[in-house]
Amino acid sequence: MSDLWQQTKDAMPRAKRLGLAGAAFGLLGIGAALLPQIGWVGLDGDMALVLAGWGAVGVGFARVVRPIPEWRGFALFFAGLLLAGVAAVITGHVDLNGLAMLVILGLLAHGILSVLFGLRVSGRLEGWRGVVASGLCALGVGLFMIVGWPDRSVRLVGLLLGVTFLATALALILLAFSLPNGLDAPPRR
Repeated sequence: MSDLWQQTKDAMPRAKRLGLAGAAFGLLGIGAALLPQIGWVGLDGDMALVLAGWGAVGVGFARVVRPIPEWRGFALFFAGLLLAGVAAVITGHVDLNGLAMLVILGLLAHGILSVLFGLRVSGRLEGWRGVVASGLCALGVGLFMIVGWPDRSVRLVGLLLGVTFLATALALILLAFSLPNGLDAPPRR
């Protein structure tokens, strides 16, 4: 077994925490898709809330993947999203174009980090392909938005974020079920 995978186990098994992170991404996906429809604080404020929620869920996910070297990159990226979203909500000064750029950058980074994570665990966990696929989904949505469509329509951005988060949720939940010990499992032979 690699030293990387023999780290001290936490009180809650990583597989369960991975499943909880997936469930949190699922709730975020539903919220992102529905928030522009039901709106709590206005379109731009709602997107700032989604950004903050994305960051908070992501920081929790980064804690789960500590056995891999890229976990710090995950943590920094998601902490940045959390801070940007909270700052936008608190100040009330939200530029929708600025939020759109943060969402695009977030999708691209989310996609890259997910693909890296999936490839990192590919020799250890059966469900790694789903993680890579969800990362490619995030990259695709980010690139789709760079091209200019959907011209920053908040409703469509919320829907696309929702689909991305739901793909991430499904991938993480399937990954959690792929092995009872999750990330603590030894490499496959």
